[in-house]
Amino acid sequence: MMLRNPNRLTAIAVLVIGGLLSGCSGGEDRAESPELGRCKSLLGAGNVEAAVKTMGGSDVEVSGTPQADVLVDGLVREAKQWNKSDLLHNSYTGCRMDAFEGDQISGTVDVTVKWSVLSLGLLDDPKNSRTWRQVNKSVYVAPEPGPARMQLLAVCAVHGATASQSSDLPLQFDVSGASLGAELRWELLRAFAQSVTEEMGCTTPPVIPSVLPAAT
Repeated sequence: MMLRNPNRLTAIAVLVIGGLLSGCSGGEDRAESPELGRCKSLLGAGNVEAAVKTMGGSDVEVSGTPQADVLVDGLVREAKQWNKSDLLHNSYTGCRMDAFEGDQISGTVDVTVKWSVLSLGLLDDPKNSRTWRQVNKSVYVAPEPGPARMQLLAVCAVHGATASQSSDLPLQFDVSGASLGAELRWELLRAFAQSVTEEMGCTTPPVIPSVLPAAT
């Protein structure tokens, strides 16, 4: 029968082993997971650390975080195969972080990208213009298309794709997280869009602003 509390000798042994391991590591925190490291690379280390802090919880699990070049390869391949009749596009998770307190999820941050079904022409429709705000010729922002969400559309012409791809098939970036304030949500979104479009080598790079444009 297993006792609720370990005996004294076992407890001492654990403490001694723990102390030896701590000494070997120089007192540093445990090694960062590769997935969390890739999140920081895509979204900015400071932004990721701030997001983790807002979620609370004692443990964070990270998933769906490929290397930037792997994520971009999928997007580029899809763009080159695209034609105007295609309305279904793959969604790629750049980073998903789930914070846990015991067995319960205390918060989630999800960052994704896909090719949008909204062409630039459709964004001029009054129905869509109420949601999407034009920032410049290459970027549109939806500050709150749904609860705890923010989206960004960026024009990115892919080498080898059809001529109309840049205007008919913009990139759509999405950040969601109930614990995030609007400013941090924007910082994650902006950094992710910048990382992906730079890695893609768009023919004309989209101009992504450093601050969230105010409503006009």
